Amino acid sequence: MFDLSACHVNRNADEDYEISWRTLEPGHRVSIYMSDDPEFFYRHQNPGIPLLTTCDTKALIENTDKSVRHYFYLQSEQGEGAILAERKLSLEGTPNFRDLGGYQAQCGRTLKWGKLYRSSKLSALSEKDHQYVKRLGLTLVCDLRQVLEQELEPTFLGEDSNHNYVSLPVSPGSRGNFMENLHRGIIAVEDSSRFMEEMNRDLVATQLPRYAEMFQLILSGDHPTLIHCASGKDRTGFGAALILDVLGVDEDAIVEDYLLTNRYLPIDEEIEHLSSQFTDESGQAVPEHVLRPMMEVRPEYIRACFEEIRRHFKSKEHFYESALELDPDDIASLKDRYLH
Repeated sequence: MFDLSACHVNRNADEDYEISWRTLEPGHRVSIYMSDDPEFFYRHQNPGIPLLTTCDTKALIENTDKSVRHYFYLQSEQGEGAILAERKLSLEGTPNFRDLGGYQAQCGRTLKWGKLYRSSKLSALSEKDHQYVKRLGLTLVCDLRQVLEQELEPTFLGEDSNHNYVSLPVSPGSRGNFMENLHRGIIAVEDSSRFMEEMNRDLVATQLPRYAEMFQLILSGDHPTLIHCASGKDRTGFGAALILDVLGVDEDAIVEDYLLTNRYLPIDEEIEHLSSQFTDESGQAVPEHVLRPMMEVRPEYIRACFEEIRRHFKSKEHFYESALELDPDDIASLKDRYLH
């Protein structure tokens, strides 16, 4: 009934919710329900009393409590339903904090909302952000930044935050000592688009043990989990892609999720900032045509990861077991936990 790829929740300037959807049978009535409990619509067959019922394909819902996150259930008059939430969370101190929920797996099940998150760095969250994040119930935070990055801008979710913080430093571009140059304020790249593809291939070639650790941590308990790095696009982008892939999401949908970073990161601001902070090896300012491909995400970057996986492993099952240390029982456990 509902086309999940065309069902969206966004906040407007007043922080009220704008919900839009597409059904296979337009014109039928749709009832909308709301809860601040991420598990409510997964646990209860009776969603309660609808906020409204409409034959339209969009609705404006007043946000009665802006300090918490809300989840929505859309039910057609035939009884079919869809659970929705905001993809990007409205935080003041980080621009790219996203929920991986709502994507459909190839088995027909859907990723639960409120269980798996991805983000940019978390060192500048406001007090309002801390209270908001606290209500998410995060119990596992995996930091994929290098140790120096973690020390310079520590992850901080509030004084009374109760979560397991794990350092899982990933070193992208390790073949070319990219991070070493970066810490010296030098961007030594000529063809930056090609470099980004190679950096992503390098994630597969040299960094998979860290991502295998990430999966073991996720498996160790029923955690609302967050993975993050600095911008939430490269190291985190690959980690999120692996999670979605293991859970059975189609590669094209994984690429679409990866590309959302271009919508949420203030890329022009990042380019302006970097152009004043970095030089090339000759000491000259780094031009925009070099910086932009490094600040953006492009389909060919994440597809390079999947191509590298296909080149080195006989099958996905071989990759999961030999590189990510996930046997069929582990994958079944993850699917049972995170799919609805």
